[in-house]
Amino acid sequence: MANTIGRVPLCIIGTIIGIPVIDLIGIFFYGSYSELGSSL
Repeated sequence: MANTIGRVPLCIIGTIIGIPVIDLIGIFFYGSYSELGSSL
């Protein structure tokens, strides 16, 4: 039971943290790609 109770919040926290992190990484790569494209 302790493992299950500990696991569920970690999954929720991981999802809450993971979505913005993926967004930031996507924006970063999109920005660097746009800068490379515009500079070329």
